[in-house]
Amino acid sequence: MVEKLGNIAEIQFGLYEKPQESGTVKYLHAGHFDELFKPTKFEESFVELDGKNDKFLLRSNDVILAGKGLRTFAWAYQPEFGQLIPSSLFYIIRTDPTKVLGAYLAQYLNSEKLQYQLKLIGAGASITSIPKKELEQVAIALPSLDEQKKLVELVAILDEDLQLTQDLLKKKTALKNGLINKMINKNSSVL
Repeated sequence: MVEKLGNIAEIQFGLYEKPQESGTVKYLHAGHFDELFKPTKFEESFVELDGKNDKFLLRSNDVILAGKGLRTFAWAYQPEFGQLIPSSLFYIIRTDPTKVLGAYLAQYLNSEKLQYQLKLIGAGASITSIPKKELEQVAIALPSLDEQKKLVELVAILDEDLQLTQDLLKKKTALKNGLINKMINKNSSVL
């Protein structure tokens, strides 16, 4: 089954706010995400809840999509990250959990095919900006919830493997550099 994104989710922009050094709620920017689209640091990027910005708090099964800027990517919110409000750089996509898992939708939006389509939609300016009306029209393939869950689990295993490989490469590079430095220092003292 294929559905338009606007039929399976509510879409709104994130909050435009100046971040504070401390606060009760983490305030997400694109710089908080690594190359695998995982949130990393939240230092000095917070906002206070004031009753007016509660609607921007991420909920279980929500997905955020960087709709403006140099990197277009999606991330599925997980409650263990604590209370988060995304900046206005992001779209908040509130999914219908009876039709789509947020984690599946994020993976789908991060696929090469959809990334290409989103770049075409946002083209025309020096910095990508995806219009909401066009985003709502994006077609999303929806297998059963069980199949969505299996795909999400497989991608999680592959992401973990990629992270372990990256960590191993960093350690091997550090070992190589250490050995070279040791050899240089040893030979330099002989001269």
